[in-house]
Amino acid sequence: MENLSKTTFLILTSIVFILIAAALPSRSEEQSGSSKSSALEYKGAVLAHIHRIGNGYGSPPSKTMHTHLKNVGYDTVQLNTFAYMRDRRETDVITDGDPTMADKYLEAEIRNLRQAGFKVMLKPHIWIGGHNLDSGNWRNKIDFEDPGKRQKWFSSYEKFILGQAELAGRTGVEMLVVGTELVGVSKYTQEWTRLIAKVREIYDGKLTYAAEGMNAKNIKFWDSLDYIGIDAYFPLSSKNNPSLKELTAGWEKYEPEIKNLSDEYGKQVIFTEIGYKSVEGTAIKPWEWSKNGSVSEREQALAFEATSLAFKNKTYLAGVFVWKYFTDMNSYEKGNIPKGFTPYGKKAEEVISRWFGSGE
Repeated sequence: MENLSKTTFLILTSIVFILIAAALPSRSEEQSGSSKSSALEYKGAVLAHIHRIGNGYGSPPSKTMHTHLKNVGYDTVQLNTFAYMRDRRETDVITDGDPTMADKYLEAEIRNLRQAGFKVMLKPHIWIGGHNLDSGNWRNKIDFEDPGKRQKWFSSYEKFILGQAELAGRTGVEMLVVGTELVGVSKYTQEWTRLIAKVREIYDGKLTYAAEGMNAKNIKFWDSLDYIGIDAYFPLSSKNNPSLKELTAGWEKYEPEIKNLSDEYGKQVIFTEIGYKSVEGTAIKPWEWSKNGSVSEREQALAFEATSLAFKNKTYLAGVFVWKYFTDMNSYEKGNIPKGFTPYGKKAEEVISRWFGSGE
């Protein structure tokens, strides 16, 4: 009887150890999962429209890009629509300035993305001054001290955004951005609160606003939205060729502020844009469009890797949207690829794929 008890004990002990071992991840599984971020609800790519019919939204080249984005590991695609202003001091927001972005093309693009299995974010922008990239005439400088002019601008902008809300509602996109980088007018909380309430009357999806960096701390209408949105072009280094460790440390200045903002409002954060050019020094001023410097896929890749490490297991971050891809990479934007923001076909794309969990 005593021998039987010992035998039974040994058998039961062995079974327990086997069950525990089976439940624990192997070392290889831990390593392969170290750069994954399963907490991200939105693994997003910004898909920019080529402003030519047949090359932009709803086109065959764009469908080809959908396949590429799916293979990288993206599960959500951001589409950028535009309204226009001739000058930042004018009060008219022009909504019919681009025939290549008519609703029928946007609806076709959203339909194609749905068929490919993507969630969709609609992110309207204001473009000022045509091809003039004067920083003094940028959308973040729009502001009106005169209450009458301010009211005219908000009334005009409201027509644009409510039109976007109608489009979002009838196509069933998951999220709508009510404004992008409108630093000057974002301080008028009552106007934004009223606008957001009107949007919710016609659109029942998720809403956010895309703040310019840590101007997000100055926004007072986050309570009216579902997520805190940040276009996250933060300087992570002051030199060319920084190490991964230095770039990761660069996030230490901003990550606590972002978390505190999330805690203050009890809402998750989305990086509605994040991007780095593939040039030396890309992390010094990531927001700059200029492409001075030598090509460096390495620095672009390291900047994305540093971001993935800095926000690993940070559950307050609900998603990121990588700036940017084009509906047709062989279009007139082809010349921007070697030094531009796009990670398409570059080392950075391999990092993003591992981060989002589809890569090896």
